[in-house]
Amino acid sequence: MVTAATRQQIEIPYPETDDPTLVLRTGPCRVRFSASEGTAWVGGTYEDPTGALPLQARGGPTTVLSQSFEPAAFTGMALPRLDLAFARSRPFALEIQTGAGENAFDLGGLPLSRVSVKAGAGRYEIDFATPNPTAMATLELSAGAGAIAAKHLANANFTTLRFGGGVAACTLDFSGQLLRDASARIDAGLGSVDITVPALTPARVVTKAFASARRSSGGFVSQGDTYYTRPGLQGAHPLLDIEVWLAFGALNLATSSLGV
Repeated sequence: MVTAATRQQIEIPYPETDDPTLVLRTGPCRVRFSASEGTAWVGGTYEDPTGALPLQARGGPTTVLSQSFEPAAFTGMALPRLDLAFARSRPFALEIQTGAGENAFDLGGLPLSRVSVKAGAGRYEIDFATPNPTAMATLELSAGAGAIAAKHLANANFTTLRFGGGVAACTLDFSGQLLRDASARIDAGLGSVDITVPALTPARVVTKAFASARRSSGGFVSQGDTYYTRPGLQGAHPLLDIEVWLAFGALNLATSSLGV
């Protein structure tokens, strides 16, 4: 049975709330985000070459975009593509829930007040390539099995970051512009956690490891279970304060020469 490809146009106005939230739920799909100067809160297109995985929208203060997914209907054709452009005029919260697969989310430049990304098994990359123009309260990342990499995290402009990893390979790169004191709590089980911080960023990393290997390189200075960049050891601010809880895994700390 051959199903005709479909193309959906997306245009979502701002809801009547001071704190709009978009929840995005996807299965097999390639997603691209961008910032827009338009008047609509969210615009874009959804192209489904299978014709069997429609995108559904539900409005309200919390707007939900969900991709219908029936495994029997997915025949391994080219993946659907979702392109979303967000207006810059007002901050909003974004929640991404995705199943097994591979995807890269560039959230750079979007006015994000809160972000939550829950990734299933697979390979995922999250990037804040350009700074967030809005102060972000919380950034929550979680991953099951597979690999997840988050880059330019300082550009997210978060106050608090929480990361949870299962049996996953996790790479957290805190390069970017650190504008204010920020804290991060990282909990990981079986797997590896690689953390990179620019050598010129004031940072402190407190490690709580059980049956786990720890290794540091570059400009980190260790004092027992705590590691500092040299500006962090000197008490400079803004300070990036990281706490790592790790069981049966491996923690690798490194500094980079560039701040961005």
